[in-house]
Amino acid sequence: MHVCMLLPERFPPDIRVRKEASALRMAGHTITLLCRGGPTEQSFARLDGIDVERLPADRLFAGLSGMIDGLRYVASAVHPAWQRAVRELDRQNPIDALHVHDLPLVQTGLALGEELDVPVVADLHENYPEAARQIQQMRGWGEIARDPEALVQRVAFAPWRLKRLERTGVKHADRTVTVCEEARAHYIRDCGAEPADVTVVSNTVDLDAFAGDVEPPATLDLAPDSFVVSYVGNFTRHRGLDTLVEGFARLVEESPDAELLLVGTGNDNYVGGLKALARSLGIRERVTFTGWVDFADVPRYLAASDVSAVPHAATAHTETTVPHKLFQAMAMGVPVVASDVAPLARIVGRTDCGLVTPAGDGDALGTALAELTDEDRASDCGTNGRAAVEDEYNWARDGQRLCDLYDGLRVEG
Repeated sequence: MHVCMLLPERFPPDIRVRKEASALRMAGHTITLLCRGGPTEQSFARLDGIDVERLPADRLFAGLSGMIDGLRYVASAVHPAWQRAVRELDRQNPIDALHVHDLPLVQTGLALGEELDVPVVADLHENYPEAARQIQQMRGWGEIARDPEALVQRVAFAPWRLKRLERTGVKHADRTVTVCEEARAHYIRDCGAEPADVTVVSNTVDLDAFAGDVEPPATLDLAPDSFVVSYVGNFTRHRGLDTLVEGFARLVEESPDAELLLVGTGNDNYVGGLKALARSLGIRERVTFTGWVDFADVPRYLAASDVSAVPHAATAHTETTVPHKLFQAMAMGVPVVASDVAPLARIVGRTDCGLVTPAGDGDALGTALAELTDEDRASDCGTNGRAAVEDEYNWARDGQRLCDLYDGLRVEG
C-alpha cells in the first residue's frame, strides 16, 4: 500500500513518526510523509527509505491566498494547503491510505479520505485537547499574544472545540491508533469509537537503541560516587518537574552527594521557575540543566543515572498517555520513580520496575528516591524493568500491531 502520512509539525525529530513509518516500510508499504518545513529545509528528502515532502511553514499563511487558506482552516478545521499537496501526491502516485498524526489535521484527512475513497487512520499521540489546555495555561495570554499562530490556535481552537473535533474524528476515522489502554478507553467511552477500531501502539523503544552498553557523556561533571536522579523529556508544567525538584531537596537531606540531572528543554519561563525553586530550596548547585540533547544521546544520560523520574502531575492529559521516557529507563535497567497517574501506576506496579508516589507530593517522591539508594532494591527494580521491556514493552511488538492494522485495511480494501 502507498500510505500517505500527514504530520502538522516538522520532521525529523519526531521519534514516534519515524518508528511507525519505518515499521510500515519494512512490512512492504510505501511511505510518503507530508509535514511542516522550516525556511531552510529542503522541500523533499528521503530519510531511511521514507519520502518526506515539506510544506514551508512561512508560506502556509503568507499573502492573500495564505490568509484565505487560514480563514478556511479556522472555519472548517480542513486545511486547503494540505489538501492541495495530497491531491498532487495522489496524482503522481495513487494513495491507498491516509495516516494522520495528531488532531490538528484529522478533519483534513477525513475530507481527503472521502474525496479519494481511501481509509483514514487517526494516530492520536496524546490527549490533544487536554495537552493544549495545559500548554495554554502555562504560557498565559501575555506570551501567547506575542505569537500570532499561537494566538489563532488559542482563539479558534480552544480546548472545547478541540474536544468536539476529537469526538468527530474518532467516530469517523476508519481506525484510531493511540498510546495506552487508558486512552483507548477514553476514545471508546467519551468519543463513541467502536472498540474494534481502536488499536494501542504504545511509545515503546527499540531494544537495540537502548541496550545499556553505553558510557555516560564525558561532558557531565558529576562526582564519581554521587547518587544521580534524572529526568529526560520536555519541560512543561504537567510533567511535574516542580514536584521532582521538591522531592530531590528531600533526598539531599539524607544523601548530600545526590545530583539531579534534568535533560531536555521547554518553556523559558517555566525553566526559569524551576531554577528559582531549586535556588530557594538550597539545592541549585546540585541540579544540572543540560538543555536539549539529541535522541541518540538519551541512552548515555540514562547510563549516568541511578534512578529516573517520571513525576507527571495528575491531569486529564497525563491520565490518558504514557511517555517514551518510562520505557527508555526500563530498557536501560534504570529503576523508576513515577507518579500515580493511571498509565504510569499500572505499568510500574505491574512490572515492579520502581516505585509509585502520589502526584504532586514532593515529600513522598523524596522518600521513594531515598528508598532506591538501597543498591539491592534498585538493582531488582532495574532488572525487572529490563525484563519487562524484553518480554512485552518493546517496539518489535508495537510495530507489529501497527502492521497488523494495515493488513486488516488491505483485506477490507
